[in-house]
Amino acid sequence: MALITIIISLMLDHAFRHLHHWRDLSWFEHYTHRVCSFAKTNSSWLKLVLVLALPLSILGLFQFVMFNILWGILYFLLSIPVLFYCLGPDCLINEVDAYLDARSLGDDDEALHYAGVLTGQSASTAPDQQTTDVTRAILTATNERVFSVLFWFVLLGPLGAVLYHLTTHLSKQDNEEPKLRDTATLVHAGMAWAPARLLAIGYALTGHFDGAVHAYRSRPHEDNIALANYDILISTGLGALQGQESTDEISSIRSARSLVSRSILIWIAVLALLTLGGWLG
Repeated sequence: MALITIIISLMLDHAFRHLHHWRDLSWFEHYTHRVCSFAKTNSSWLKLVLVLALPLSILGLFQFVMFNILWGILYFLLSIPVLFYCLGPDCLINEVDAYLDARSLGDDDEALHYAGVLTGQSASTAPDQQTTDVTRAILTATNERVFSVLFWFVLLGPLGAVLYHLTTHLSKQDNEEPKLRDTATLVHAGMAWAPARLLAIGYALTGHFDGAVHAYRSRPHEDNIALANYDILISTGLGALQGQESTDEISSIRSARSLVSRSILIWIAVLALLTLGGWLG
């Protein structure tokens, strides 16, 4: 049922923009602050475990109980809203489309806003640099906001998706617990390691294969896991985009959007084949 759940959740993520405010994680920020204020320890690893323990334990219990009830139907009904929630708070493709629309209409303020949303920082006002930054952001954000969530959902079900989603959020929190954020960043990078490389393979298979392979081999060695994940996605993604016909100044963004969509689709197709093989076997 993982395949059906993924397809439905991706459709919901793209179609129901008015539901995105339900995926806000402000409750988790308050919860994290409360747990850290009560935890009498200086160990950031122990604090991370304490923060994640309650929500993961509750979800894990529901997942275990529902798995074998009514032929897994209850588990299926639990999985869809959980995965939809973890793909939030906003749909990446919708944000890219909004940016492209703003650039096409010449709305610089709106384009600047969505460029900042996609890159996660103050965007450049220079059109060429903004285009470059957004293109690179699409190649990396796809792994962080979509593909890694799907990867851990396939491996561990709703529990895996929530674990990755909450850890990702903790790694970006600007609070009074910098050590906790650094520990969450390390865990997040470790969880994104395998998905980043699988997605890079998807970039190569659905784009310019030789360009992606050459860029992968030519990239500098990086010991930091998070930076290594970033470099692999950027180098293979930009390599896979080689040879794309340039029709206007934002054609690279359209090409990147198409590349990441095809890459996700090819791995969904692989999952479909594995699922079909399991049924036939």
